[in-house]
This record gives sequence, structure tokens and C-alpha cells, in this order.
Amino acid sequence: MAIQDKITQFWVKATGKRINPDEFEWLIGPIGNTDIIKDKFIFELAEKENLEIQKNLPNSGLLEKMEQIGISDKDQFRLNKKVADFYENTSDYDFEVWSEWKGVFKPFGKLLYLIFSKRLQQLNLPLNSIDTAKGLKSEIIKLKSKETKETKWTIWYRIIKSTKDVIYSGIYTTCKNPNYEKPLLKVVFPLPNGNASVVMSKKVEEDGSLLLCSDGKRFGDNGFYFTLTNGKGKYWARFVKSMHEWIRVYEDEENVLRADHNLNFYGMRFLNLHYKMNKKTFANNM
Repeated sequence: MAIQDKITQFWVKATGKRINPDEFEWLIGPIGNTDIIKDKFIFELAEKENLEIQKNLPNSGLLEKMEQIGISDKDQFRLNKKVADFYENTSDYDFEVWSEWKGVFKPFGKLLYLIFSKRLQQLNLPLNSIDTAKGLKSEIIKLKSKETKETKWTIWYRIIKSTKDVIYSGIYTTCKNPNYEKPLLKVVFPLPNGNASVVMSKKVEEDGSLLLCSDGKRFGDNGFYFTLTNGKGKYWARFVKSMHEWIRVYEDEENVLRADHNLNFYGMRFLNLHYKMNKKTFANNM
């Protein structure tokens, strides 16, 4: 294991808290290997849980239904139909993305890339819009029960076409946090001996857009978490209260589906990501 991974894991143990996985089931998720993440964990997870892999089939979504994240009937009626279709049929879309690192944080992005992201092939946040000018390769991967054919895990695997770097290899699921009345969206990014999880609350705005937030203030809130295990039943978790993010998915005035992804560190904006989602031609003809 690389020294930087050992330091990160020591930090989680030293500054986080020991958790009982039965009491904090909403924080537990798949973990990564110690050498490289990329798509390797997908095959390992499928083998471990005896699941079959389905890649990028038409009409495959991050969510099976929007109701999974606890959207009320009233909000379901107000939610823009294109936004709902995107989440339920994500594989039917192509993506364009633009990135904007803010001021002094851009060198931090480069450092993150050199120390962790490039080596692990995980969380390769684009450093500039030139990197993503050729777009993203996006795959929705479903891990399903061989018996019931029900989806156990949904992975959104995205690669920057120009560099072949993995921007995100994340598992999209939901969790029932006892501090919240309704389910929350949870995105799990496997890392060596653990994972990073973003637990997000949701709000359907008056214009029909969907706002996802991880802006909690304390352990147990929605937010950004590192979880670590020793593989022998012991778990640690660290709530990173300095990291907040917001994702707004909406239809603009020209009827184009877009998403704004904003990330803050200690209250300061350090990265903006903007996405344009285009329905694939084959999907329009189905």
C-alpha cells in the first residue's frame, strides 16, 4: 500500500470515530482494493456477492424510480419530467462537461491528481475544460441478483475521453439515516480499505429542478464521509464537515437539460462543474 494511503487511513482512525456497522448501516458500502480502483472493484464485488453484471443497457438509470429517494407525490408532480427521465434512464444520455477551479485551489487539484487520483484511477476531477473538450465516456453498470434479476448495486463509471482517466467510479444507492424522515441519496466511491461517501438530501424547487445537497454540520448529517475497515469487522468513520457540495439538475430556457455541481471547502468555492446532457439519437427513436 502506498504511503499516502496509509497516512490517510491513519488520519481517519485518529480523528474519526469507531463505529458499529450494524448501528451505522447507512454509512457502510463497498470498499476498494489497495492498488487501483478503476473498474476492478466492480468485478470483485460481483464475484463476492454472486451478482451478474449488466453494462450500459438502454433505459438504465442511476435510480430505478425517483421514489427511491423519498420524493413526495406533490414533489413528483412538480419535478421536471426531463430531470426524472435522466435519473431513471441515464444510459440514454451523452454528456459534455466544463470545469472551473477557483484561484488558489487549482494547484491543490493538480496535487490531488498526482498523489491519489491518477494512481488509483478514481476521482480524477478535470483540471481544465480542455481535458474534457472531447466529452466523457459514460457507462451505467448494474449488478443484479442472478435469481431475482433485481438490482443490488448501480455504478456510474465515467472516463475523460481525451486522457482515459476515470473521473468517477461511483456506486449510486440510497440510505435510511435515522436522523432523516425519508431516504437519502448516497454515492459511494471505493478507496483502498474503505470508501468515500457523499450522503445527499434532496429538494424539488419551484421551477421543477432537483437540488441535491451534502451540507451537514455534524456527524450523522448529510455530508461527506470517509469510512475505513480493517477487514476483520472493525470500522471507523470520519465526517468531513469542511466539504460541502450541491448539485442542481434543471432544464434551461432553451429546453436543454443541464446540471451545476458546486463544491466548497471551509465555505469557499473551490470547484464548479457544469454538465450538459443530450439524449442519444437511438433513444429518441425507440
